[in-house]
Amino acid sequence: MSTFKISATKYRPNSFNEVIGQDDVTGTLENAIKKNKLGQALLFCGPRGVGKTSCARILAKKININEENNGDYSFNVFELDGASNRSVDDIRKLNEQVRIPPRIGKYKIYIIDEAHMLTTEAFNAFLKTLEEPPEHVIFILATTEKNKILPTVLSRCQIYDFKRISTTDIKKKLEYVLLDQKITYDDEALFLIAEYSDGSLRDGLQILDRMINFCDNEIDI
Repeated sequence: MSTFKISATKYRPNSFNEVIGQDDVTGTLENAIKKNKLGQALLFCGPRGVGKTSCARILAKKININEENNGDYSFNVFELDGASNRSVDDIRKLNEQVRIPPRIGKYKIYIIDEAHMLTTEAFNAFLKTLEEPPEHVIFILATTEKNKILPTVLSRCQIYDFKRISTTDIKKKLEYVLLDQKITYDDEALFLIAEYSDGSLRDGLQILDRMINFCDNEIDI
């Protein structure tokens, strides 16, 4: 059996132009990079499946790229899961790691997903590093629950609020996926899937994958 990639992974955006429904955020991030006004601690917050982690990865790759340097700096990007790296000891190790400058490129970028899962003690251990990070480090925190982030942490971050994606935008993406896979469909069925996604593109793509299997490659109402 050949390796199957779910649509949410296969069609993950690789540039800000491909991100659906977050023009305000992506436009602001693009301008911040161009004007060299990007903060060293960013917080991406919003509902699940709207592009927070995807935008964090895209931004992380773009940070080291400019007119003179356009190589691959993916090895300067480190992803951590807040759920499994939530203790004080984990954050202390991180605080030690960030002191070491990158061998190539200007910045090391740390993406901390599900940041609200960090313990209060871990957040407190992280505060000093967030307030005065080394010049070569940028932190991108992503969370679905901004209300669980300590106010002292919020005050040290540039906050970017991601919104739910419109039903119309989700439907357009579903159409793109089906056309790419040469699967027939009717508009009413796609609208129903998009509506049921509740603003989450990832949820919409996951429902679509199930419907493709259930309907035997012909999606109808």
